[in-house]
Amino acid sequence: MSAEIVPLPAATVTLVRDSARGLEVLMMQRNLKSGFVPGAHIFPGGALDAEDEAPELQALCTGMTDEIASRVLGVERGGLAYWAAAIRESFEEAGVLVAYDSNKSVIALDQPALADRFRGHRHVLNAGERGFIEIMREEGLTLAADQLVYFSHWITAPGRPRRFSARFFVAHAPE
Repeated sequence: MSAEIVPLPAATVTLVRDSARGLEVLMMQRNLKSGFVPGAHIFPGGALDAEDEAPELQALCTGMTDEIASRVLGVERGGLAYWAAAIRESFEEAGVLVAYDSNKSVIALDQPALADRFRGHRHVLNAGERGFIEIMREEGLTLAADQLVYFSHWITAPGRPRRFSARFFVAHAPE
């Protein structure tokens, strides 16, 4: 008999926006060669990284403390890491960054030069050449944790090759 697979802590964010045609929801199709639900349509998200729990990253979270986040999630401590992971994962996977600039405006990556610069940041982040904290500090950004609303906790069913204990958030998709 094989051992039960322990679900990994994970965070997912549903990015939504209003349009002339109604509500739009960002979904991505997983690679068909992926080891976990290949070809499935998903929201950006994934397992928590050690950096998500780092005090340096949590200090960059605006409008949310670990105490409040943990209370919302019903955990003793470490709740803010889920907010940080959801924001990081949306950037890593979809190139959407829910962060504030120095004027506390949500950064919009709708200008070509800015979009190119952040595409470069995303590339080095995904390649493991730089950390998310370093990129946020270099750009003078803070994570817009107060823009994410927690709404659900799902755990992958037993028997799957990978299991996640995922916290789901919803946020308005920036431009």
